[in-house]
Amino acid sequence: MGFIFALAFIEACPGLGLFISGVLLLATATALYTNDVLSLQQITMCAFTGAIIADHVGYYLGRFIGPRFHHSNFAQRHAERIAKTERLLRRFGLAAIPVGRLIPAVRSITPMLLGLSGVSRLRFSLIDLLACAFWATALGALASGITLAIE
Repeated sequence: MGFIFALAFIEACPGLGLFISGVLLLATATALYTNDVLSLQQITMCAFTGAIIADHVGYYLGRFIGPRFHHSNFAQRHAERIAKTERLLRRFGLAAIPVGRLIPAVRSITPMLLGLSGVSRLRFSLIDLLACAFWATALGALASGITLAIE
């Protein structure tokens, strides 16, 4: 069970997630389910837990580096663009959580950018909870579907 948790965490973790493919997690989940090592419920819960913890690590990392980022030379040179981007993220940013969870290339950085933009903790947490639950359920459904196709 720990391996599914670890893969889901690493895949969604800022920085590390850029190097770990969701295909590895799906293949592992499918193999463990096909060989009756883990149930779909165990796979789903482990993936959900790893994903939500990694997303919150990213979010709080963004909150932590946020103030320093705004004082950097880059931020000073591009203050108007950054302010516009942050306004857009605050207005539409919550939709980025479930969408970002489904796109491998941005899955690991979306929470950090939302933390950096100042999206409230409660709003982020509630929507991320739903997004991770949907994503983990979809992972379990795919593992089950692949298993049925193999048999």
